[in-house]
Amino acid sequence: MKTNKKELAEILGIFAVVASLVFVGMQLHLDRKVALAEQYFNRAESVKEDYRTALLSPEYFRAVEEEWTLTGRTSYSDKEWEELKKVREGALNIKSVEAMVLINRLQIVGYDNLYFQYKQGLLTEASWNGLRLSLKSSMSGSEMVRDIFQMHARSTIQPVVEEILKEIEAEQ
Repeated sequence: MKTNKKELAEILGIFAVVASLVFVGMQLHLDRKVALAEQYFNRAESVKEDYRTALLSPEYFRAVEEEWTLTGRTSYSDKEWEELKKVREGALNIKSVEAMVLINRLQIVGYDNLYFQYKQGLLTEASWNGLRLSLKSSMSGSEMVRDIFQMHARSTIQPVVEEILKEIEAEQ
């Protein structure tokens, strides 16, 4: 079978159209991932802004201190953290403990956002591994930090937090 120049041009044109459609499909897929990551980031930033606002609010800390003074309890008082023992002994201020709680909640929201980006293919594995080491380092500090990360991790990053907790327990 002999093809002439016109048929060859038509065949090449078909391949060019198919290739461009594949490219457009890949671009749409990437754009969707980026849009999802941007929405996730914006939600995370909204939550983080709430925590930052609380950190800067004297009224918030007055309410925490009042709750502690009136009841001897906070929302975390069922825990036996060293930090809460120090508050009971007068060696640490309840405001300081609550600030640590908020800062750690800020951190876990940030790590969750980065993990989501990694799962979407927007962060390299090497980058995530470095961030994961940083997360593990943060969680290695005190029992309070580990509990906060465990309690406030979203379902996206919860398996990573659990895995790191097991690693820390195995190392102790």
